[in-house]
Amino acid sequence: MCNVGQVDRVVRFLFSIVMIGCALYFVPTALPKTLLLVSGVLVLTSAWSGVCLVYKTFGISTAKPHPAPHTSA
Repeated sequence: MCNVGQVDRVVRFLFSIVMIGCALYFVPTALPKTLLLVSGVLVLTSAWSGVCLVYKTFGISTAKPHPAPHTSA
């Protein structure tokens, strides 16, 4: 189910912190501040959960593939 790799998760986490920080401290008007906060929280959620709905929609994955279980015949 996880489609976000480790490097991608770290980048998303850092980017979300920057987005939320900018919204809280540098954006003075309500609508852009709200949009930036909501976007930052969504990116933070995808970093935390390891699931990106946009990646899922397009069939993209940056996570390492899990090896197939070995079965003996």
